[in-house]
Parts: sequence; C-alpha cells; structure tokens
Amino acid sequence: MLDAEAKRIICHALWRCFDSVRGVADVGEVRDHLLALLVLKYASDRTADEASHAVALDADAGSVPSFEQLLNAKHMPDIGQRIDRALADLEKQHPLLHDAFHSVRFDSSLLGEPKQRQHLIADLLSCFGLPEFDFRGGASAEAAGFACETLISEAAAVAGKRGAEFFTPPEVSRLIAEILQPGVGESVGDPCCGSGTLLLTCSAFARAHSGGEGCQLFGQEKNGSTWALAKINMFLHGELAAQLAWGDTLKDPRLVAEGQLQTFDVVVSSPPFNVKDWGQEAAATDPYGRYRRGVPPRASADYAFISHMVETLKSGHGRMAVVVSHGVLFRSGTELQIRRELLEENLVDAVIALPAKLLPNTSLPIALLVLRKDKSDGQVLFIDASRQFEHGKTQNQLRDEDIAQVETTYAARADVEGYARLVSLEDILQNDCNLNVVRYVGAVEQVCQVDLEALRAERTQLRAELEGLESRFDSLIQEVSRG
Repeated sequence: MLDAEAKRIICHALWRCFDSVRGVADVGEVRDHLLALLVLKYASDRTADEASHAVALDADAGSVPSFEQLLNAKHMPDIGQRIDRALADLEKQHPLLHDAFHSVRFDSSLLGEPKQRQHLIADLLSCFGLPEFDFRGGASAEAAGFACETLISEAAAVAGKRGAEFFTPPEVSRLIAEILQPGVGESVGDPCCGSGTLLLTCSAFARAHSGGEGCQLFGQEKNGSTWALAKINMFLHGELAAQLAWGDTLKDPRLVAEGQLQTFDVVVSSPPFNVKDWGQEAAATDPYGRYRRGVPPRASADYAFISHMVETLKSGHGRMAVVVSHGVLFRSGTELQIRRELLEENLVDAVIALPAKLLPNTSLPIALLVLRKDKSDGQVLFIDASRQFEHGKTQNQLRDEDIAQVETTYAARADVEGYARLVSLEDILQNDCNLNVVRYVGAVEQVCQVDLEALRAERTQLRAELEGLESRFDSLIQEVSRG
C-alpha cells in the first residue's frame, strides 16, 4: 500500500503536468490525453519489468514504441502522430483497452496550433518521464492507480456539475463497500459505472480482506468518453478482466445473457439525478420486466435506475446500494407505488442520510438506499450520518471515523439515540412509505448539567482578579503621569 509520502510525490509530479497544460486548455479538456500518456508510461514500464506479467505485451501482436523512444523523439514534428499510432497499437494488444482512446488525438488542434502543440507534447512527455512516474517494481499498480484516481478527481473538480456524473468520491465508494462486504470472486455490477471507481473499490475491498483475489467486475456507461475513462481506470488498477459496455442502460441494457438481464451478487451505482429523457414511453413494454412495480415518471429516471438494479440482483444473497437524492425517499405518485412494492417485498434494508456537498460541484444532500434479497427481519434501519463530516471549501468529506461509525451501526442493526433507529415495516407503511431519515431519527438535544455553586465561586474569583488588574492599571497610569 502506498504511504503518504509516496502519494505526495506522485501528486507533486501531476501538478507539474497540470501546469504544462494551463494556458492552453484546462485539465478537464485534456484529461484523456494525460491519461493516455499515463497508460503508455505504465504499459512501457511494466513490459520492461521482468518481475511482472500482469500487463506483458503479446509478442505476436507487434511492437509498441517504448515510452523512452517517444520521449527521445519529443521534438520531432510528427510526435503527435507517433503517440497516436502507439495508442492504436496498445488497443490492439489489450482487449480491455479496445476503443479506449477513440476520442484522443495528439495530432489535433485541441492542443493548440502546430508549434504550440509540439511544445506542449514535449513538456508532457518530459513530465511523465520523471522518476516519480517509474512504474517498475512491486508497488507499480498501486502507484499508477493512485495517479489515475488523482487525475480523474482533478478533472471532476473542474468539470462543473458534470463531474458528479463520472466521479464518485473515494470515501463514498469505500462506505458502500464496507456496507455490502463484497467477497472474493463475487460478481459486482454497476449500470452507470462512470469512471469505475465504485467497481474498483468493491474489488479492492475483497482483495484486502482475503489477501488475494478481487471480484468479477461488470459495468455499463452511456457517455463514450467516460466509458473509455473507466476502461483506462481498470487497466491501471490491474483489473484486466473487467467487462465494460458502452450504451444507455435504461434504453439499451448491454449486460445481458441469453435474452435476460445478467444478475450479480452485488450491485452498486451513483446514477445521475432526475434524468428526463430516459425512455419512459417504452417502459410499459420493457422486454426485461424491469418496471413491473410501476413505470417511473417521465421527468425523473431515479426509480428507473433503482428498478433496473433490483432486477439484476441474484436471488438468495444479492444486495445493492445506490446513491440517491432525498426526494427519492418521499416523493409521491408512481414513485410512492414502487417504494411501497419494494417495502412489501421486504427488500429495503437500510436508508443512510449523508452530508450535503459530498459529490463534486453540487450542494445536494444525498442518501444511500440499501436493498437485500436475504433480509432476516421485517424492519428497516435508518441512520442519520448527515452531521458527521469534515468541512471543505467546495466539497465536504467523510472522515475515517465517520465511515467506521456508519459501518459499525449498520452491522449492529440496533437503535442509537439521535443517530440510528430500527423501524418496523408496518410503521413505515402507515407513514405512507416515507423513507426520509429525519422522520424516524431525531437529533438529541444536548442537556448541560450546571453546577450553580461552582459558577458562583468562579465568578467571585474572576471579580477579585479583575479588581487586582484595575488597581495595577491605575498604579501604572499614575507612574506615567509623574514621569
């Protein structure tokens, strides 16, 4: 595992790359170009490292120029074309990377006019040629993975509201993994996988708790650029067997087998909120029966995503967690109908209120909706974790202790005054299926025990000290006047 110093060194090197870009474009615009160079450097180093076979290039597939060769040619007028050819060759040699660089062109006006472009490419090659980006050795995958996560996070921060659509903060991903406890070899699916951080965190959790293998990862992403980003993210984290599909999950689910939706042990997602054009007009005749509990409203796809996720859960032990806005917990109409059906089927396991401003560039408070196929009781656990976090200027964060408190409370499945409450299905149904956490968990008013005698004694002491200070002040004034 990378220590704090190793992470600091990588971050410092990345800032140098960002500094080279500024003035030509912002990091968000050239994110994919930076990631492409990171992949080339990683693949080149790993190929040269005889101790690892994880990303060894296929000798029969042709040769890809090493990063060192590209670095030595950085001042050649055709350097952009050389990098483009190297990326195309890399795609051919690694199935996971197929089409991952479809939108990346180094021989492009996006990087400026020819002279400026050549200068920028040379600077970036020099940056990624720094010793800080040496990915040879045992910790190389962790170092490359961290560099990728940092680059994605920076791009999300400058991407405006769209940043929340492809990037789930690592602490939110970690909390979801802690709650669902994905195991070695289990299948994990994400219908809106974004950059793939949720999937990667689940696999990392399984690997950390087993000392060995991770999970089988499956995802689908609508945005082509983000889908390519997820493939790169998987590659740099060593998840070479991940299966990622490009397409609209609601209109055209691609994770299917023999005409049926593929099912998973664990399903996770942080889908975009309130999507309007989601295919509501065809939902009533959906061939996969995803909307049998009700067709969600045209103006919001929130329950369309939830309905899809529920239908992809394996029977018996399938479990899921989805990031939702608070409106999902109490809105009426068809959404109330779907919520009632999920409750009556005893699928709703927990609702966890989280702080506002956790997602990039949105102040909306969010919640985790946790569903399980293997519930053993007829109750729902409500946790109000909205007040425990670290404040940030633009984005708040969950601290380690905040995550631990939620995970411990979820595992104990018991009341905690002012923080958690276990509520029967009957009570929730009588509350019109309202899942808003504040309806069930009230803040505890802190009662301060006051010792009046101690306060009187302290006041007397302070008055005496004040009289002494005033006397001393008067003496000093008199001395100054005489002098």
